[in-house]
Amino acid sequence: MRLCGYGRPLAHFAVALGHGGLDKRQHGDRKTPLGTYELGVPRPSARFGMFIPVAYPTADQRRQGYTGGDVGIHGPHRRTAWAGEANTWSDWTDGCIALGSDEELTEVASFVRAHRPALLVR
Repeated sequence: MRLCGYGRPLAHFAVALGHGGLDKRQHGDRKTPLGTYELGVPRPSARFGMFIPVAYPTADQRRQGYTGGDVGIHGPHRRTAWAGEANTWSDWTDGCIALGSDEELTEVASFVRAHRPALLVR
């Protein structure tokens, strides 16, 4: 994942994606959605340290029959937070985007709070 501003990448991070692959279309498919999405305000998460909501599905995707929700950017599961970058060596989420460490998540959350960017997943 790259954080971009001023027409250039400012930081990049290894991530884990959905265990089912990419191009989410229905609830429970364990895929990470593709598209451009608004990001919500970061909030605490008991399972992942913090959760940054991704506005999936978009209104257009809902009209096309896409279902699901509760997609976001988050940190490693609390059970494996000690493993750091190893948390991104395989895709394990139910459709979210997981960073490898709480420090990385804090950096992304600060960027989101300051800039409220859209997320482009492709």
